[in-house]
Amino acid sequence: IFNQDIDVIRRTMEETSHENFYHAVDAITSSRKIYILAARSALALGTFLSYYFNQLFENVLLVQSTSEGEIFEQMIHVDKRDAVIGISFPRYSRKIAKAMGFAHNRGAKVISITDTTESPIAENSDYVLLARSDIASIVDSLCAPLSLINALIVMVTIKKSDEARKTFQTLEQIWDEYGVYEKVDDTST
Repeated sequence: IFNQDIDVIRRTMEETSHENFYHAVDAITSSRKIYILAARSALALGTFLSYYFNQLFENVLLVQSTSEGEIFEQMIHVDKRDAVIGISFPRYSRKIAKAMGFAHNRGAKVISITDTTESPIAENSDYVLLARSDIASIVDSLCAPLSLINALIVMVTIKKSDEARKTFQTLEQIWDEYGVYEKVDDTST
């Protein structure tokens, strides 16, 4: 299984368009608001992306709902100043595909993270970022999509390095002041 995951990550690196990747980074860093769409097992990926983007940006929304209607309600203000990132793998989420179409029709920069350009969410995307999610058993392998998302977070952080440095310095102070994390005494070695 580990070797299969390594191979899937390697193939993802080879198949991902560097041009699309960097255009996606630019679209994200220049947007007014970032919407992240994910459902089912891909929701874990959306949550991870949202967690870090919320530390870098003031206006990030992880759109999640069991109802298509509620998704559109959460996205009612999406427009050309926004970036919408959709994450979906087989079996593709119909509600994510419809929401991506809605965002596209409203002029937002639409970025899909999916396994093929034939994916329903790729259809309305400005930038398609390909990541393999080959199924080794009943469980989707999300190693390659997570690696791609990690690379996206790192590149966005580099592009916003001054703001990111200030944000993380502030967070470190807050974490220390409020004892958010346990400190480990590493002098016992």
